[in-house]
Amino acid sequence: MNILKTKRLSIRKPCDEDVDAIYEIQNTPYVLRYNGLKEMNKKQIHTMLMDKDEPVYMLEMVNSQKVIGAIFVERDSLRYGAKACSLSCYLEEAYAHQGYMKEAMTALIHHIFYDDEMDVISVRVLCENTASMHLVEALGFQKEGVIRRCLKGYQGIVYDDMIYSILKEEYVSG
Repeated sequence: MNILKTKRLSIRKPCDEDVDAIYEIQNTPYVLRYNGLKEMNKKQIHTMLMDKDEPVYMLEMVNSQKVIGAIFVERDSLRYGAKACSLSCYLEEAYAHQGYMKEAMTALIHHIFYDDEMDVISVRVLCENTASMHLVEALGFQKEGVIRRCLKGYQGIVYDDMIYSILKEEYVSG
């Protein structure tokens, strides 16, 4: 995939110039709180963005070319032998709750099912992150269950983790 376009976003692979923007977004308390991440330096961010085995996609505003977030595609570690991947994502706080992530995820999910030929996509959401739960449910993901006390995250808080998935045959492109 080179670039996916939506009405407001370009969804593209990262480049060296994205490190500063992602460094600033990812290391904020807003993003760290619900993503199970630790603060990273710019070298660590660069390594993460350029990982060829687990692609990262930049969410860039079409009108300004400003990077406002990222979506990460990883191997689904809970499934074995299935054509499955897991998504995680975050946005800069100023762009949250405006439909940007739904717009981006809709385009990327379609790409993953029909171009990458995956059979199932999963998403893990920390139980306190109600906005992300609503997002994935609106995208058609089904709740599979909860892994209790799954992740020690930001400020040492231990979170329960909700598991969601959507099967290719359940997906209805929008």
